[in-house]
Amino acid sequence: MKKHKLLLFDQMSRRMRGKLLWLGLTLLVLAVVDLIRPFLGPTFYLLWLVIGLVALLWIYYSILLRRTDIFVGPSYLLLRGPLREVKISYGRIETITSTQMSQHFNLKQLKARERSLVKPVFAATCTFISLNSWPKSLQKRRTLWFPRLLFGVRREGLLLVSPNWLTLNRDIEEARRKWHDARRQKNQKDGRSLAAQILDW
Repeated sequence: MKKHKLLLFDQMSRRMRGKLLWLGLTLLVLAVVDLIRPFLGPTFYLLWLVIGLVALLWIYYSILLRRTDIFVGPSYLLLRGPLREVKISYGRIETITSTQMSQHFNLKQLKARERSLVKPVFAATCTFISLNSWPKSLQKRRTLWFPRLLFGVRREGLLLVSPNWLTLNRDIEEARRKWHDARRQKNQKDGRSLAAQILDW
């Protein structure tokens, strides 16, 4: 399988892991000080609870989110999210084209967090995979596993911002063509008469 990184997730990881690290260290210092010279009283356990939550978020943004990629395999595309993987058959793909996020989203209508995330790549060329149907796990599009910026608005499909959109397009087109060729050969073979198959023996 050929692996391609998705820049939106990479940017999200870079933006959050530094902030969470500083927040976690600051809270940890307060907790240590409280152990030496108690000043929080009976609510000290809440501080440790928050530290645990920040640690979990740091693991999510620093480790799990960074493993989000798109894999081009011989039989399907594999969209790997932080906590879930989705297989997309080449039979669902109609076209693979180049586009820009600016053609799918209005920057002013995005939330502040989304706006700061997409601004660096808003005018960059990216890959759009038009789909004729969605895998069951992506039918609602708005899921806990993938952000809405991953999905086209004006057309049904995936909006993939990668470091090299040209290579991604070429890899998907090549894998899709081979998949369709293999399907056609299989159908032709299965569709022959018994007499034709015997002649080949």
